[in-house]
Amino acid sequence: MDSLKNIPALISKWLSTCASMVVSLLLLFFPGFLKRWLSDPMTLQIDEYHGISSRNQLFGALELYLQNKISPSTRLLKIAQTRKDSIFSTHFSDNQEFEDVYEDIQLKWKFNIISKESNHHPSLASKRKQYFQLIFDLEQKEKVMNSYLPYVLETFKAMKEERKLIKLHTLVRVDPYKIRWDAINLEHPATFETLAMDLELKTSVLEDLEKFVKRKEFYQRVGRAWKRGYLLYGPPGTGKSSLVAAMANYLKFDIYDLQLTHLKSDMELRKALIATTNKSILVIEDIDCSQAELQDRNSGKGSRKNESEGQQITLSGLLNFTDGLWSSCGEERIFIFTTNHKSKLDPALLRSGRMDMHIHMSYCSYEGFKTLASNYLGVCDHPLFENIESLLKNTKITPAQIAEALMKSEDAEVALQGLITVLKEKRYKGDEYLDEGEGEHLTYFI
Repeated sequence: MDSLKNIPALISKWLSTCASMVVSLLLLFFPGFLKRWLSDPMTLQIDEYHGISSRNQLFGALELYLQNKISPSTRLLKIAQTRKDSIFSTHFSDNQEFEDVYEDIQLKWKFNIISKESNHHPSLASKRKQYFQLIFDLEQKEKVMNSYLPYVLETFKAMKEERKLIKLHTLVRVDPYKIRWDAINLEHPATFETLAMDLELKTSVLEDLEKFVKRKEFYQRVGRAWKRGYLLYGPPGTGKSSLVAAMANYLKFDIYDLQLTHLKSDMELRKALIATTNKSILVIEDIDCSQAELQDRNSGKGSRKNESEGQQITLSGLLNFTDGLWSSCGEERIFIFTTNHKSKLDPALLRSGRMDMHIHMSYCSYEGFKTLASNYLGVCDHPLFENIESLLKNTKITPAQIAEALMKSEDAEVALQGLITVLKEKRYKGDEYLDEGEGEHLTYFI
């Protein structure tokens, strides 16, 4: 009888021994599994956008960083290739998961996409929200926040520098109250080597860019925002847009193409500036046209449509954007205005601190022609060059017009003869466009 009474105790002891053995075996063979099973998990969410229109920089860093964490067993990948890329680029699918380890900390990432229709504006396309989730043991919170996430950002910067992807950003309106920057890869091939510019002017611009990017401590010491302003002016077709692309390719800076007509107010202008990144070039093309529109608005001559929509961008708002308190919201930025008519610009736009360097993009010189002949025909010298040099001294022709003539044939002899014909015709007809900067190349403001 006594032995029967001891059965429950024996069973309990046996179960306890078995449980202990199971735990020991799990610790021995599956330590990671048991630790996750017993842990108290914590989740961090990293949304694509912070606030209304500011893109979360950590989200952008994760898009690149986690590409190296894709599991070999992954069965679904979204890939794409542009003309500029030599390899496929990888994009994440909804609910895709990634494993990472940092100093023995087990980390799990998950990518999510949520699409939902706009209730207030049914005619608009569905809104899309993207975010990453990071899951880890709660006890590792301090180490993840203070060490792991900074490590992710540093790794991203190194990967980005190695890949050197340059983006061209443009403003899009998501709904009547929200704007944001959308980006594509910059595929413009312009470089300083291929620009048909005066050699002395080209050298001056390069030296100024090099000086600017190396003077962070100087700008901090003198209490000025680390930015530089350039005004590119001259006849159409003289290479203003190509110079912008060449500057971006040389510095590896993103380009933000700002069209003021896309904005409704000075507040949206400030939001657009805040949403740009460091090491970027912000471009406003044909600033004379935008300025005229701003002046019309300020004098009450704006259209009824603009007034009814509350369009309130002002010239003073634009000036504060380039040289006021809001212009210092970032580092290592370049502002570029382009115009065909410098004389139409308000003097306030041209002063030092806003446009530090005025670059005159003029008609093509003989040196510029030789660059184009090398680019398009692969020739650095030819018997017809002497004749072309003589014609260029008395003929106003833009680099774009010369390029158009040289593209008509891959045979150097035929193409150059065609260019000579064009030069003679232009010399006979003349050019009605008044080049306001004729005789000058560069104006510095220190």
